[in-house]
Amino acid sequence: MSTAQLQALVDRVHRNERDWEDTFRECLPSYDPDDPDQVVEDRHMGRYDEMDTDRAHDCRELLLILTAELEALIREMEGGR
Repeated sequence: MSTAQLQALVDRVHRNERDWEDTFRECLPSYDPDDPDQVVEDRHMGRYDEMDTDRAHDCRELLLILTAELEALIREMEGGR
């Protein structure tokens, strides 16, 4: 396994997070992830909750994909055991 392969996995996670943050900003005008009390105004909270659920499912799928790829790389490093 090369450093580049590991970096590619890390980059996918960062890209996924950036894409979701961009989507929240586009769809929710009041979105502010840095607000410690409330990330969106009350009127946008329902849509935020739906989108956050979608993000959780998307992240779980990405985690499963990355886990499978890491397992394959571990097998490769161990010589195919």
